[in-house]
Amino acid sequence: NLAGDLNRMSVAIRQREQDLATSEARYRMLSNCNQALIRIADEIELLTTVCAITVREGGYRMAWVGYAESDEFKTVRPMAHAGFEEGYLQSANISWANDERGRGPVGTTIRTGRPCSIQNIASDPRLASRRAEAAKRGYAAVCALPLIDGDQVFGAMGIYSSAPDAFDIGEVTILSELANDLAFGVTMLRTRTEHERTETA
Repeated sequence: NLAGDLNRMSVAIRQREQDLATSEARYRMLSNCNQALIRIADEIELLTTVCAITVREGGYRMAWVGYAESDEFKTVRPMAHAGFEEGYLQSANISWANDERGRGPVGTTIRTGRPCSIQNIASDPRLASRRAEAAKRGYAAVCALPLIDGDQVFGAMGIYSSAPDAFDIGEVTILSELANDLAFGVTMLRTRTEHERTETA
């Protein structure tokens, strides 16, 4: 009937408007992060700023960057974060080893060099040991993106959403672009710093 058709059309239009607003926010997030890459000359400030933009513009609960250590425990050292963290990273004690501590998305991403997401933390066995701590902070889904320099994965960016099923293919594609840009920015800063050090010497 006509009323039903009009109602379905109205729902479809609202959904398209919502999708467009989300898409605009994601590209604004990408654009603002790229502007930060151009103007910031300190590595930690860059990581912190990109995490803050990701949370603010992307509407995520928390974002953080961790670097892969080459110690015996294959520790992932948190370098920067933004959003609602409340001690989560310290309590999680994340590793990139192929064991219980390293089988979450960040550890998996560092080992494989590919994005890894968990669409529902409450039911996914890979984060069973951290489920209660994640729930306390309102984390429902997580996506990890590798930070790569050449053929070496030197870290990962972890992004947490308060909504389950938040990381579809389109979302992961945009976030992968963000992580690639961040990795490039970090590499350029390190190259510039090394060049300045060599010149000084």
